[in-house]
Amino acid sequence: MNQKITPDKFIGSNFHIKLIDDRILEGILTVIDPFGNLLISNCYETSIDKFNSKNLHIREIGLVSVPKETIVNIKIDKKTYKNIFG
Repeated sequence: MNQKITPDKFIGSNFHIKLIDDRILEGILTVIDPFGNLLISNCYETSIDKFNSKNLHIREIGLVSVPKETIVNIKIDKKTYKNIFG
């Protein structure tokens, strides 16, 4: 049996999103709009210091809209993966 995976199955999941500018966003997927943009809640942003690449900056940014064209890749946690893919 071939299971159809729809985007709504990921709502409420913890997402780890890499952006084109090398920032990482981590938070809970709240909404996917009709254009594929994401709304992430409880979001933390991790970025590399532009002057010293050994330093990371982490800040809480709360609720954030992520345009789909800025996304390089998305990772989900193991629990979500097992729930969706078995």
